[in-house]
Amino acid sequence: MALLVIALGTTAFAQDAGSDPVGEDAGISFFPSESVRDVENILNQLTESGEEGIQPLEELLEPANTNSPRDTIISFVKLTQRYYDLLRQDTYTREDAAELQHLYDEMQWFFDLRNVAPSLRQDVAVNDAVYLREIIDRIGLPPLENIPNREQMLAAIDQGHAPAWKIENSPLEIVRIDEGSNQGKYLFSEETVESVEDLYWRLRSFPYRTTAAEGFYEASFLTPDPTLQAWTDGLPGWLHKDVLGQTVWQWIAMIALFVLAILAIWLLWSILKRLTRNASALTRDSILLLVPLFAALVSFALYDLIGDKIFITGLVFQSAVYVIYGMALIATIIFIFSLGTVSIDLSAATEYAKQRPSDVHLVALGIRVLSIVAIIAVLLQGMRLMGFSLATIVASAGVTGLAVALAAQNTLKNVFGSLMLLLDKPFEVGQRIKIRGYDGVVEDIGMRSTRLRLLSGHLVSIPNENVAEMDIENVDMRPSIKRTINIPLPRDASLEKIQRAVTILQEILAVPGSGRAKTDGQPSSQRQSHDEKVSSARHPNEAINHPDQPPRVFFDEINPDSLNLNVTYAYSPPDYPAYLEHAQMINQEILRRFREEGI
Repeated sequence: MALLVIALGTTAFAQDAGSDPVGEDAGISFFPSESVRDVENILNQLTESGEEGIQPLEELLEPANTNSPRDTIISFVKLTQRYYDLLRQDTYTREDAAELQHLYDEMQWFFDLRNVAPSLRQDVAVNDAVYLREIIDRIGLPPLENIPNREQMLAAIDQGHAPAWKIENSPLEIVRIDEGSNQGKYLFSEETVESVEDLYWRLRSFPYRTTAAEGFYEASFLTPDPTLQAWTDGLPGWLHKDVLGQTVWQWIAMIALFVLAILAIWLLWSILKRLTRNASALTRDSILLLVPLFAALVSFALYDLIGDKIFITGLVFQSAVYVIYGMALIATIIFIFSLGTVSIDLSAATEYAKQRPSDVHLVALGIRVLSIVAIIAVLLQGMRLMGFSLATIVASAGVTGLAVALAAQNTLKNVFGSLMLLLDKPFEVGQRIKIRGYDGVVEDIGMRSTRLRLLSGHLVSIPNENVAEMDIENVDMRPSIKRTINIPLPRDASLEKIQRAVTILQEILAVPGSGRAKTDGQPSSQRQSHDEKVSSARHPNEAINHPDQPPRVFFDEINPDSLNLNVTYAYSPPDYPAYLEHAQMINQEILRRFREEGI
């Protein structure tokens, strides 16, 4: 419905601007040429060569010659005549389709289309070519010798004249382009491109002065692709009625195609949604990627059917192109964003992700950034094709970006803080850290904040900006958990008891059978029997007995009221729950042995 409203409004406005018959009050400020000899002379060149009196196709397919106003006029008349002949013929072959496409491309080189959206240039050029040829066939052309060639134009420019030439007193002007890909070429000016349709409607009541392309407007605007023409010829007369530059059946076909396209997209989405309702989230999201991809393909199919088969033209087609490109643009953006989400989920499901969760966060951030960059690139390209100026878009984006950056300084700081944390890796998800007076386990490193589960069970969120600037104590990054025990003995304890206490502590901390502990007074046969019992399983003391860090026991201090025994060892790996269990075992064994010995 939006397409219909746009098309009706723009087309009605364009036609109402000059649809009155030409007369004294029509405001036409020029007079038709008194001769059309040169239009006919140009057309006669089409039948001057060839075995059957037809100009060879190779010559017709040569690039348009626009090196001077005369060359531009001659090439334009020849190409539009060939286009008209193809539209009027009864048969239609694959070669004809290729030639038509060539003519569509060639017609773009006759007009200055720099300010026309790239996606619309071909259609605008073809439409304006039809309007312009209809006008020329009504007002005629001056003699060819009066149309300047390249040498004459250069001489006129040297004399200070403007690098432009008008057809008689009409507003139809050919100008030299001084920049861009068409530099040095003579093309119909931007003003001619803008005014030619209105001028055609004002001159439509003029009689033809040459009938070589009579009915060109009807053949181009109101006639479908030749493959459909046989079918449309059998339709009732009211379906061929002209409504805003299109026949009724073309309006119906175009609207029906849009409705079918939307229904097809919705049907595919519904089917895939139903088929994947019991699947995992990753599988469902991966399969649903087909929906935006299908929508983009449908958009391009619509463009081909509406523009090439049904042959919608003019402002109606331009309005349809905006809708189609909008559909394709939205579908592509959704596809890129969804593909990024699926990629993140795939990376998180790997075995590597379980071992290095912080790397997964970095990968996810990278994928998101790439997705945003790709979306911006696609959006800019799509807007350029729709006719928006890239310079204006970039300038607006710069101003908008600056305003957003100023308004969201803290958010951006947190985002960059998150990036620094993921790159520097002072801690990872699942590790215990101490920061800002908090002691807990990292649950998540988000884009804005880091969430910490305290040992008390409370959840704390700290902005990444602050986390990146603070001193962080990573408890889980320690290679081992060091423990120091101070055991006081009575001040009057004998030296023998002190030595016995040191020996007991060494035995408690040693791995049985390692030979590290001295078991004074214990027969070797008893020690061997004890070692055989514990050798079948890994002893807990292996976690504190390492070649570079063995347990150490010293009688280190004599205090006024006690004698102190110092015990130090390092528990590795630093598994805190396992460390506590081992410490409990050591404490119980110390108490048991000391009581048995009466210490």
